[in-house]
Amino acid sequence: MPDSKTIGSDFMKRFIVIFVVLFLLIGLTGCSDTLQPVDEPPDSDGKTAEDPGEDIGEQQGDKKDEIDLQAVKPNEAGNIMVIMYHEIGDKEGEWSRQWENFKKDLEVLYEKGYRLIGLKDYLDHNINVEAGYTPVVITFDDGTLGQFRVVEENGELTVDPHSAVGVMESFYEQHPDFGLEATFYIYYPVPFRQREYIDYKLKYIVEKGMDIGNHTYTHENLSKLDPQGIQYQLGRMVKETGDYLPGYQVDSLALTFGVNSREEYRDYVYSGEYEGVKYTNRGILLVGANPALSPADKKYNPYKIPRIRGTESPNHSTDLYDWLEYFEEHPDRRYISDGDPDRITVPEGLEDKIDDEKLGGKQLRIYNPEQ
Repeated sequence: MPDSKTIGSDFMKRFIVIFVVLFLLIGLTGCSDTLQPVDEPPDSDGKTAEDPGEDIGEQQGDKKDEIDLQAVKPNEAGNIMVIMYHEIGDKEGEWSRQWENFKKDLEVLYEKGYRLIGLKDYLDHNINVEAGYTPVVITFDDGTLGQFRVVEENGELTVDPHSAVGVMESFYEQHPDFGLEATFYIYYPVPFRQREYIDYKLKYIVEKGMDIGNHTYTHENLSKLDPQGIQYQLGRMVKETGDYLPGYQVDSLALTFGVNSREEYRDYVYSGEYEGVKYTNRGILLVGANPALSPADKKYNPYKIPRIRGTESPNHSTDLYDWLEYFEEHPDRRYISDGDPDRITVPEGLEDKIDDEKLGGKQLRIYNPEQ
């Protein structure tokens, strides 16, 4: 027969068990609302697919991107000027531009609604220009001293304000919305004609967001070369640039004298190899002629990109100011941005110019400019 202590112990144990069971039952009943199944799984942001906050955000974003098509009149099937300069200096000539006139060119482009893009962005079809404005590309051939001159003062290097780089930087400080983009097509052994500053200048250009392009290693005429000669001229230029700029991609070529190789050797111009260094030219630029096509145009050929001369010579009828006047008289031929790099907008009647395969996943929008 159990004593009183044993009975009391058993009673306490049973009391505790009963208390715990009752506590759990009450807790489950109180939390029953949180145990109900969710109809829609949450997305990565923790919101359900029916979360009204997500729809509101998307609607607000869409409204922010909307433009007045009739007021802006975007035309991303229009032409883009790729301007070609050579020497920038104190004299005006067929292949040279006086530095004050070069500054005037920038001012006129800005006032007429042009904004700079890099050639790499043009080749990538990544044209990011504010709605209503026109992209323009600036290129320099030969890597002359007047394009980029530095002077040493009190042990510090400064950019000559009368050189092309100096003029562009000064203009950019005054008009940051114009952009600071250009591609310098250089050759060796002394690009920009100051041997002691080659490393400094090449790094400076790239750090500022501008680019270096191929102009052969020694400014050679490609039409006179065999495959080995072509690979030497183009590959060695890339190799030499890589020594100064490790990892930098030189991926476009401005033809010296405006002449390409013989047709049967053309593949070596597009790509090749020299001493283990491979090169690829995604774009090949011609000598001055006329504006380039939109990258979405059916006739666009990245291996034949025309350029116009950055001059106003009476001996030519297709200089910069001739084309500026042309686009004033024919605004429908000019590329006008819709402000969205992921969408291509063209007026009705020009949609047949667009190559769907060249859209690269971009949305094509067609509108009636008169409604």
